[in-house]
Amino acid sequence: MSAREKIAYLKGLIDGQNMADTPQKATFYAALVDALDSIAEAMDEHEELHQELNDYLETLDEDLTEIEDTLEVLLDEDFDEDGCDCCDDDFDEEEYASVSCPHCENDFYFEPAAYDEDEELLCPHCGKSFKYGDGAE
Repeated sequence: MSAREKIAYLKGLIDGQNMADTPQKATFYAALVDALDSIAEAMDEHEELHQELNDYLETLDEDLTEIEDTLEVLLDEDFDEDGCDCCDDDFDEEEYASVSCPHCENDFYFEPAAYDEDEELLCPHCGKSFKYGDGAE
């Protein structure tokens, strides 16, 4: 039985059993039924609002799932198994040379064609400069 049905049943009991035999009792029962009616109305409004919010959240969840799926596909396409977003096809070993810094001994790649023969290289690890070919290969 819904709240409204229970209130109607209670009102019928009060009226049917003539419980309001005095004006004070009649006022009391009328106020009681009116208060219960207001509570039932508020509950109905909250239930409608709850359903609207639930529908909205379901829509958001569907949208978020679609975005997550799209991102997953994009990330799978753009990153290799190491998480690198570089494409191995873009790296041509013939255009780059590997060099070891004489100061910190870390290896890195650079593009020899971009440097003059007497130009110094700058180590990306320690920040010190050195000439390529001075025992740093």
